[in-house]
Amino acid sequence: MVARGVFDKYRGWRRSTSLSDKKKGNKILQVLKENIDFLQKLIDTIPNPIFYKDCKGIYQGCNRAFESYIGKEKSQIIGKNVHELSSNNLSFTYYKMDEELFLHPGVQNYESCVQYADGTQHDVIFDKATYTNTNNEIAGLVGVITDITERKKMELELKRSTEKLNNILEQIVRAMATVTETRDMYTAGHQRRVSELAVAIAHEMQMSDEVIKSVQVAGMLHDIGKISVPAEILTKPNALSTHEFGIIREHAEAGYLILSSIEFPWPIAEIVYQHHERVNGTGYPKGLKGEEMLLPAKIIAVADVVEAMASHRPYRASQGIVQALLEINSNRGSLYDEEVVLACIKVFERKAPFTV
Repeated sequence: MVARGVFDKYRGWRRSTSLSDKKKGNKILQVLKENIDFLQKLIDTIPNPIFYKDCKGIYQGCNRAFESYIGKEKSQIIGKNVHELSSNNLSFTYYKMDEELFLHPGVQNYESCVQYADGTQHDVIFDKATYTNTNNEIAGLVGVITDITERKKMELELKRSTEKLNNILEQIVRAMATVTETRDMYTAGHQRRVSELAVAIAHEMQMSDEVIKSVQVAGMLHDIGKISVPAEILTKPNALSTHEFGIIREHAEAGYLILSSIEFPWPIAEIVYQHHERVNGTGYPKGLKGEEMLLPAKIIAVADVVEAMASHRPYRASQGIVQALLEINSNRGSLYDEEVVLACIKVFERKAPFTV
């Protein structure tokens, strides 16, 4: 028979807990314990360190990976704050980041260099988020640590390999440019100077690094097709005949044929092919107009004209920078791209010592 109550001579009748209520309560506690144990086993299987804290920054739990990371057992972690578990420098950083997350609840992630319990340094990413209680109030935060040390090493190795390949490519480009210029003593250094001016123009136009690099390489090789032109034409001390000029004009296409067989990271062959085109369609070899031309080709075209006019040639003296700038300015929007011309003029206005 179930007891409904007991008499206390001091308190009178009071309700007693039935056996069935106790059994129900024990059953609920057992289910809760099983759920908690299951969740703990679940996060213990995850190889990434996981931890969670209350809103005061006190550790409330973690997984085995976090125990290994800290070098302490869970019983030595729970109830402690970050200052009691980490070195002074790191604990200050962790504390400030936690404070920032509590001030701006939600998700937080950041990269940091940490020291594991074994003393080794590791690059990691912290992914943290706040959680709420039944009243929808911020109750704490949960965090996951991802070790990216190996990934960072691979990224560094890839960067070094890329830099090495770029250096090799640059040496090849310079060698190819030198081969071209050894056949024409009057234009020695021309491609280098065009490249330098073109890069300055691209910077002035705030072009991307990729565009700037394509301009640099194309500038160094824009006249490589002249290796197919007889040396006596290249060095002729007086005006060229119509036939000879026709041969000279073929260098753009010859350069394209030479460079198209090389897999550059940029459209170098196409840029070289177009560097004698003009925005109004009067250039060669295809008579391209405006948007049909690649922007790097428009930049090379302007730099090429300025350098050529400012330099000595076997059939004429240097016309000087001022005359060269007057030439491109008077023909901006017709022969030469307007934005490129304005950028070129600014290069010389801002960098008075800049010469070609």
